[in-house]
Amino acid sequence: MILPALAFLTLADRIRLTPDMVLNESAVGDAALLVDEQDADAPTRPFFPTWTAWQYPVHVAIELGSECQVDKVSLYSETGGNPIDVSTGKPFAWKAKTVPFGGYQKWFEVPVGERTRWLRLTLTKPTSLPEIVVYGTRLQPVEKPKPVGKRRPLPTMDELIGTNAFIDDPIETIAPVGGIVREYHPWGWDVEGKDGLVRFQPSGAAGGNAWFFDDYYRKLKAAGCTVAPVVWQAPNPLFDYKSKEAKPIAPGSNSEDPLSYRKHAEHFFQYAARYGSRRVEDRLLSLAPGQPRVSGLGLLRYLENWNEPDKNWEGREGWFSPYDLAALSSADYDGHRGRLGRTAGIKNADPSMKLVLGGLAGLNLDLIRAIKLWADAHRGGDFPADVLNLHHYSSSAGEQGWKPDTKAFSPEEDNLRQKLQVFADWRDRNAPDREVWITEFGYDTNPGSPISAPPIGKMTAQEVQGAWLVRGILAAAAARMDRAAMFMLRDVDSKASGVFATCGLVTEKGKWERKPSWYYLAAMRKALKGMRFAAEIPSRNHDVRIYRFDAVKGKAKAYALWCPSREDKRVSFQFSIGPGAKRQISLANGHAVGVSRPLPANSMVTIEVGETPTFVIVG
Repeated sequence: MILPALAFLTLADRIRLTPDMVLNESAVGDAALLVDEQDADAPTRPFFPTWTAWQYPVHVAIELGSECQVDKVSLYSETGGNPIDVSTGKPFAWKAKTVPFGGYQKWFEVPVGERTRWLRLTLTKPTSLPEIVVYGTRLQPVEKPKPVGKRRPLPTMDELIGTNAFIDDPIETIAPVGGIVREYHPWGWDVEGKDGLVRFQPSGAAGGNAWFFDDYYRKLKAAGCTVAPVVWQAPNPLFDYKSKEAKPIAPGSNSEDPLSYRKHAEHFFQYAARYGSRRVEDRLLSLAPGQPRVSGLGLLRYLENWNEPDKNWEGREGWFSPYDLAALSSADYDGHRGRLGRTAGIKNADPSMKLVLGGLAGLNLDLIRAIKLWADAHRGGDFPADVLNLHHYSSSAGEQGWKPDTKAFSPEEDNLRQKLQVFADWRDRNAPDREVWITEFGYDTNPGSPISAPPIGKMTAQEVQGAWLVRGILAAAAARMDRAAMFMLRDVDSKASGVFATCGLVTEKGKWERKPSWYYLAAMRKALKGMRFAAEIPSRNHDVRIYRFDAVKGKAKAYALWCPSREDKRVSFQFSIGPGAKRQISLANGHAVGVSRPLPANSMVTIEVGETPTFVIVG
């Protein structure tokens, strides 16, 4: 039934909807727009997921907050005739009703007449839907949000700061900036060869006698680096897809079924068995002839199970829906609670090893929420990863999808701290024992890239890259991230202008010439070693921002001071931090520990603050 206006309906029995009730199960588009104009007769801000046909159907679940008698829902049409499913019941046990949704800029009424706590809309094709209004009666009070329990301790800054790297990067270049090292590791490197058997020491890749991963991980651990390999792609000869970025399942398999990911989960068992902390029976090892038959080497504590699984530029074969990713992760975590057998999933090899969720291409909390919803139904609420993992590049584009007129944003212009804190807050309420990482962020230094750091005033593009990376790490620390690995250690091609070609802290492979950013991160990591983020300190000067860090052991403190602008601003700033020994560490090109100078022992000090953070160490 098509109605002329919302005012025709009775307002007394409306169940008011808010964005926190809405879950975009497909994580495509902004479904909060469905409920942002609840009082409008003619809403104007539509939820339009995408024109991409293969990403349909798109599902949106609405949790009403308590049991309700739902009489009807009203949908505002802006598309014309498209069928929509309206479902009641509960997640993964829906009762669907297909309605012939139609009309243009009109309200369309759908009778429901059900007792339910949940509603679900399913869009079967590109549809513009500005608003949904629900009518009925609450049968119970709205449940209060979960209280925040005891928060997990923050990492020290030398643990937090890290980078992305490869096995052929020099250890001496990685270690000073690599508290956490996200190691790019295509699955094919481990099974390269006609037999498809597993090889680590040496790997079958790079000619079969060049890369020795036991040695590599041992050297990084000795250098004080925590390594998290990201093992992804669907390699030959195990799979035969046009793109290695395809999901690692057999053609025609159900991508939402954990059992479809057996091969991947079994490889993760082998990885965890070898490099985790617990020895396993030799008969459980699956290795090529000639490989050292060892386990429990104690070299790794983390393993990541894909790179940007939510990317849509690889088509349906390479795009994981939230429920696809939940299924992959459940298999990789513990063999889907043991259903895949003894030799699948990292927990079956080493219960202490942590699974890192494949780093998400965008900051989409609904994707994480949908995985939790899946886990509630299929794993008794046990989230199938130990680490939530995010990627984000600060720019006018918002997320990955850059255009010629895109420009890079500083972390403060982008509200990076606030964006990341959304995920930490969700974790604190819903999965308090999990970690949250950001494992890709950064800027190119070639001006031809749409995400290049610009020269500002007297600062070169390379200096601005360094300053903004340091400020990004400060934002991550204040947002309670557990790790922050910038992208990446080396340039792909230092002369190229493409996106990501010059994101490195050093120049391209074989040269590894250190940029100012390498020195800035090395010096910051050294200055704040053994300290955790404590608080933001009011500066009483809108041009100056101050963060305090406290030592885990002892009474030492440190302060980071900077101007959060992008105009090469410099401020002479008086700062009261109490009496005692103190020194200032300035970040400078060519100085891996920074440039240190003593400050007066009296309470009030005056320092020059600029857009490159400076650090004051007390005690």
